[in-house]
Amino acid sequence: MKKIHAVTRIIYYFLYYSFASYLPKGDRWKIIGKISTWIRVFICRRLFLKTSGKFSVGRGVDFCYLGHLISLDKHANLGHFLQIKGNGKVNFGKHISMGSDIVIITQNHRYFEDKYDGYVVGDVVIGDYVWIGDRAIILQGVTVGEHAIIAAGAVVTKDVPAYAIAGGNPAKIINMRK
Repeated sequence: MKKIHAVTRIIYYFLYYSFASYLPKGDRWKIIGKISTWIRVFICRRLFLKTSGKFSVGRGVDFCYLGHLISLDKHANLGHFLQIKGNGKVNFGKHISMGSDIVIITQNHRYFEDKYDGYVVGDVVIGDYVWIGDRAIILQGVTVGEHAIIAAGAVVTKDVPAYAIAGGNPAKIINMRK
């Protein structure tokens, strides 16, 4: 884990959430969009647990002040308005392609004999070369295998094997890629 002073981390969080996450995306304003993405990447490189190579962070990505639990491999593209919630780690493999408005939840309430019993925290792992469609939801403890495709609007509650195409609520394997 990168050693970063607590005050420095607070400053980077302030910079990210006060203006960098609101900067425009590059659809209409190509140069401004590239500069905006560069600023978000610069800040996130200092906040995330591990980053390697080039990656991109879309507009409005919200990691709930838990950037120190996120690992990105090269060419991982975090889609616009991605939300990462909970206290678990999220590991993104290389060459990830995401739509917008995706939610990744790494913790949930735990109940035992109809009584609230704290939280269940589970790390989420997204394998290499994965595509995730708009508004998909990925719950705690899920591993998405390499080369898998998650359909738009899918609610992923269980592991998705490599080369699978999953969709629906709850997500089921629709087909295999190879």
